[in-house]
Amino acid sequence: MFSIKKEYYYIFLLASIFLFGCSINLPLKNSSFSGDTKDNNKRVIALTSLTADLVERLNSKSLLGIPGTRLLKSKEQFKDKVIVSQGRNPPSIEKIISLQPDLVLGAKGFHTKALSQLNDLGIETISTEIKNLNDLELLINRISKNLGVENQSLISLVPNCEKTIGEFPSRSTIVLVSSSPLLSPNKNSWAGSLLDEFNINNLISDIQSKSGFDGYVTLSPEVLLDKNPDNIVLIDTGNDMQNLFLGKSYTSKLKAVNSNNVYTFNYYGLVNPGSIESINNACKKLKKL
Repeated sequence: MFSIKKEYYYIFLLASIFLFGCSINLPLKNSSFSGDTKDNNKRVIALTSLTADLVERLNSKSLLGIPGTRLLKSKEQFKDKVIVSQGRNPPSIEKIISLQPDLVLGAKGFHTKALSQLNDLGIETISTEIKNLNDLELLINRISKNLGVENQSLISLVPNCEKTIGEFPSRSTIVLVSSSPLLSPNKNSWAGSLLDEFNINNLISDIQSKSGFDGYVTLSPEVLLDKNPDNIVLIDTGNDMQNLFLGKSYTSKLKAVNSNNVYTFNYYGLVNPGSIESINNACKKLKKL
């Protein structure tokens, strides 16, 4: 890790974080979404911050285990939950089994192996992959049915994400999640889907991904200068993204920079859904672009 250039370190960081929370797909075998259960006290372990947040909101008594993420650690309602995973490390199967869960929620890809092992032990699992608000709504519905609780509408949870037709401008925009190389979301990503939801003209929307990250495109400075968007959105991943980006010599030629239309968004909410609160905050900021 220490031999990797600083700018590429952040790409590896992004790659690791993409595995959590952005990740609804078909359930693994043995999963059930019948919705007929009368048991609203299922014992649930959530392996992503978003699924933990949803279960806590839908039926807090059901939630037993959570991932060790800063999004949850700072929240009072999660202080008595058992942490079953940390960072990029796989969840502890032994710790999960010891909690005797009825249901385990995890992310497609990163948690697939663990979920498969739990399935083999007869524990029900749900594998999730969220790329847009429709996926999020489907996840809310499925968790509600599985827990036997009353479903909550998407907009009741994230009211700022309700779109009013004609309310939002279509100013050209490019979102950058790293400065070296320049990495930007197209329409196949969570970020790209939110931009489309608010009729924001994402200039990278239809460009095919060649970055190695599904839904993200690597841009050259020349392409960025050629697109020359009205707005540039920089993603804060804790690496002083704005100074890194504005420190590049070519940025002084960009319209968004010269008109002071460079905005910084939190990583959680726009790139990684993270939690209901972070999604709601991202939608609120998108409305102001």
